[in-house]
Amino acid sequence: MNIPLPVLNLSDCDPARPLRAFIGLWPDQAARRYLQEQARRAHGIYGGRMMQPEHFHLTLAFLGNSPVPALQALAAQLPDWTAPQVAFELSVQGVFQKPRVVWAGPDDSQRQALSVLQSWHEDIWARLQALGWERTERRFRPHISLLRHARLDGVDTREQPLPRQSFAPAGAGLIVSVPENDRSRYHLAACLGRGMMRA
Repeated sequence: MNIPLPVLNLSDCDPARPLRAFIGLWPDQAARRYLQEQARRAHGIYGGRMMQPEHFHLTLAFLGNSPVPALQALAAQLPDWTAPQVAFELSVQGVFQKPRVVWAGPDDSQRQALSVLQSWHEDIWARLQALGWERTERRFRPHISLLRHARLDGVDTREQPLPRQSFAPAGAGLIVSVPENDRSRYHLAACLGRGMMRA
C-alpha cells in the first residue's frame, strides 16, 4: 500500500461537521510522474489549476459531503473489502465540459481493464448502499483528473491520444478532503483490503 497522503483519524473529527469524501485508486510512482508531465502540458493549453502530484487518483466512488459517523463505520469495514487485480495504460486525454476538468485515462480498446473497473465500481456501490449510502453519481468513466477550472471555450473537446503509460495500482482507500488555507488537501482515512490487489 503506497498512497502518499497524510493519515486522518476520523475519531478526531467533529461529528457534527460533514466531510467531503471518496474512495479512490492511487497510481504507482511512475504513473504519477507521467501524470504530472501531462498536467503541465495540458495547463499550457487550457490554463486552469493543476492537480497536486500526490492527489492524482482514479475515483471509484464519490461520496460527497458525508457525516463523520457514517465515514467511521465505512472506514471500519474497508480493510475487509477485497480488490481485484487490475492494470491498464493511460492512453487518452479528454475533458468534462461542465466541471471544466481535463483528464487522462484508458482508451476504449482496453476492454478487459475497463470491465474490471466497472465491476469493481458496481461492487463498491452495492456495499455502500447496504450501509445506507445513496447513489447519486453519473455514468462511471475511469479517469484521472489532470487539471480543474480549464478554459474550454472554442476548444476541441474530443478525446486525444496520449503517449502510453502503464498504471499499476499502488493502493485504494477512503479519502477525505480537508480545507487548508486557500485549497483542500486529501487525507487517507482508511485503506481498502489488507491484501490489496489480490484476485
